[in-house]
Amino acid sequence: MQIKSETFRGRRGWRLSNDRMELVVLAGGGHLAGLFLKSRPEINPYWQPGWRGIEPWQYSNRLAGRYGAGLLASISGHNLCLGAFGDPSPAEARAGLSGHGEAPVTRWRAMARHVTNTALRFTYGCELPVARMRVRRTLTLRRDATQVRIRDEVTNLARCDVPFTMCQHVTFGAPFLEPVSTVFDLSGEKAHTFPGNFGQPQRLPEDQPITWPMATDTRGRKIDLRTMGRRRNGDYFAVLMNQRKKLAWFSAMHPAQGLLVAYVWNPRDYPWTGVWEENHSRKTTPWLGRELTRGMEFSNSPFPIGLRRSVALHRFQGQPTYQWLPARERRSFDYALLAEEADPAARGVHDIQAVGQRYQVIFK
Repeated sequence: MQIKSETFRGRRGWRLSNDRMELVVLAGGGHLAGLFLKSRPEINPYWQPGWRGIEPWQYSNRLAGRYGAGLLASISGHNLCLGAFGDPSPAEARAGLSGHGEAPVTRWRAMARHVTNTALRFTYGCELPVARMRVRRTLTLRRDATQVRIRDEVTNLARCDVPFTMCQHVTFGAPFLEPVSTVFDLSGEKAHTFPGNFGQPQRLPEDQPITWPMATDTRGRKIDLRTMGRRRNGDYFAVLMNQRKKLAWFSAMHPAQGLLVAYVWNPRDYPWTGVWEENHSRKTTPWLGRELTRGMEFSNSPFPIGLRRSVALHRFQGQPTYQWLPARERRSFDYALLAEEADPAARGVHDIQAVGQRYQVIFK
């Protein structure tokens, strides 16, 4: 059991490890950037952009030509969108606010470390002056486990109630992500495509209800959304998690690589999983048509449209599209990250269930 300071792809952070897995956490933005089973040390399922990233505090407007936006200069793997999910309003953009709020572009600092022979616990966090919030994240990893318990504790620093949207922006990339081969499953069926143009070209029509996992593409053909296609596309659609169940989950599995990654959470905290596909479609800097990513983004708002539009939307698919954090109050959000070896013959995941203090993956 170990927690040590780490430089990962030129970025400052920490590495948490036991005898079966390692998790790399970045100080810049708090991103979960590296996830390694010791039986599969060569595979990091999280997206690592093809461009060279920098620390968020190194970014300035003179680098906009290289990165396009501050978040893209430092994005990696799983980042937290808090306060707002999506682009800022025009006025917010003029004031210097970037997409997905401050959390993914703020310096996070270590707050507490506790290591014993049976478990480790690491707490880090940051303050968000624009959102008027404080975030503390605690990662708990037990001996012999490949499951990480995560608690995000959000405090309202203001003397007034604050509306907010919040998204766990988990993004997978190559070589783990591969069209047709990497299979995604989740605990939802009712879905809806982005209410507007999201990419060029899109494989799904705009603003249409769909039923996971099958959909009709823009050419009128049936497609299986459990995998990415081979054609170039950029899309986003939101899937409502089953609100009748105590647990919501999604899984990503590459059977040939023998690796599965999953997240489990309370569907009342995050009613939706937004599925973002970038399949070599974005030609602008820094994308240049070279990136293959799939985001599985569990959120309290269905679409990345910013806080103002989320508040105006109010409700969608029977659920509120934002939440309130009362003045000076604190709220905790608990979820879990799972990494497991997968049988190459498995066809996907049927369910994930709580068994004691752990989660059991039931394969198809």
